[in-house]
Amino acid sequence: MTDAPPRPPVGLGTGGRALWRDIVRDHDLDAPQRVQLHEACRAKDRLDKLDALLRGDVGSWARLTHDLRTEDYELRIDAALSAANNTANLMKQLIAALRLPDEATGKRPQYRGPRGAQKPSKPGGGTVTALDRARAARSG
Repeated sequence: MTDAPPRPPVGLGTGGRALWRDIVRDHDLDAPQRVQLHEACRAKDRLDKLDALLRGDVGSWARLTHDLRTEDYELRIDAALSAANNTANLMKQLIAALRLPDEATGKRPQYRGPRGAQKPSKPGGGTVTALDRARAARSG
């Protein structure tokens, strides 16, 4: 008998719970993957709220201000759209980091570790970099 999939974490909204259920129904996740999925579900809930805000409640993301010194009016738009775009990108990255297998092939995406400074090439061997070519051209 198999274990039931983990229940959605407390506090998730409708969209976050749906995302959780859809992924855990089809995939066995380890503890770090469940943490990433939880964050992706929270991002989904934030996106849903931001979308509702951008679709209808204009007063909470845009306002007309009156400058008494110049008698001009100014339309000020808050950062809801920018926040929605950033949150969508975060959710995409979190879901990609889960490395869920492809449904058709069953293969997982290649693991790509964190990137940092590359090991320098050895003098007299290895790959010639653009910087090496520029230094050689400059020195004559």
